Amino acid sequence: MVKLIRLCCATALFCSAALQADTSVWQVSKGAQQLYIAGTVHLLPPEQFPLPAEFAAAYRQADTLVFETDVRELETAQGMQLLMQQAMYKDGRKLSGVLSATTYQQLQQYASTQGVDLAPLNGFKPDFVLLTLMQVALQKAGMAGEGVDMYFLKQALADNKPLLFLETVEQQLSMLLNISANNEDAFVQQNLQQLSELEAELTKIIAAWRSGDTDTMAELAMAFTDTPEGKQFYEALLVQRNKNWLPQIQQMLATPEVELVLVGALHLAGESNVLQLLREQGYSITQL
Repeated sequence: MVKLIRLCCATALFCSAALQADTSVWQVSKGAQQLYIAGTVHLLPPEQFPLPAEFAAAYRQADTLVFETDVRELETAQGMQLLMQQAMYKDGRKLSGVLSATTYQQLQQYASTQGVDLAPLNGFKPDFVLLTLMQVALQKAGMAGEGVDMYFLKQALADNKPLLFLETVEQQLSMLLNISANNEDAFVQQNLQQLSELEAELTKIIAAWRSGDTDTMAELAMAFTDTPEGKQFYEALLVQRNKNWLPQIQQMLATPEVELVLVGALHLAGESNVLQLLREQGYSITQL
């Protein structure tokens, strides 16, 4: 009964907004079971706040907030140790030896344009180095503000709302910092191409995310998949994680509480995205 009342209230609440535009917030339901799934941008320029009203409305309906992982752990000594364990080579290899001479030189040239010296990073995997370079580039472009996830994490903590996490920090770091394994050159080459277009690409992602344009997000999510290596990266970064999350989300839908699940927007578009997987399991998906 509580779920039915919430469902009626939410439908009335979102009705006028839905007539005007879509957003990256979806209601997932089967009978009286329901929760909300919202796509997020992990780094969002300050001028993108306030968020679309549907995000706040879904937050108010939610009893529990669900995030990809608990980023607060990265601020602890144990979290930093986990980061270093996954980010660095343990067998004495060096980035300059793992990459071909041509690829390493290209990486050096790009790093130089960002004012980054690769020498201190020579013991790190290319995954970590590229994430570092991306962060520097976004900060220079003024696009590295607080993301949607952190915004709602802070709000949930202030409101004492329960928190759940789809992955442990160790699981996420192990995935993010080992995508390039055995395909380091291809990984660096593809990422360098995207880094050169980073600001324009992120602008597209933000525009598509804000308007709930899943077709454009699907194109961006699958941009890597035109090569065999790219398909492998896509599978590791998005598809496999989506499939890992599905049973957890289904368990949430079986409880009387209403959850708001916040995951990166590209997990909700493209092949084997979270919403598609839920549809295949018979759930009704409504974009708000």
